[in-house]
Amino acid sequence: MENTRIISPSDVRLYYFSSKDVLLSTDEKENRKRKLQRAAQMAPHTGTSISIYLKLPTGETLETHTDSFSLADGFVIIKGGFAIPLGAIVDLDA
Repeated sequence: MENTRIISPSDVRLYYFSSKDVLLSTDEKENRKRKLQRAAQMAPHTGTSISIYLKLPTGETLETHTDSFSLADGFVIIKGGFAIPLGAIVDLDA
């Protein structure tokens, strides 16, 4: 993804994410959900790193990498126990 700033997974806790979803259409949201579910199941078995792209309320896009995460009640919990609101995730590369 172009014009992204790469951050450490532990730096996620330093950012504020809006309660408004960054994706507008239902199709985009469903696609994100499918990608996350698939990646959450596959990542522990493949050992590959997953790139998660986040959008801040300022419009800035961040990228973080993790090799382990889980889905929990509207959040993605990445390695280290750091929570990312599902609505802040623009895309991911698995």
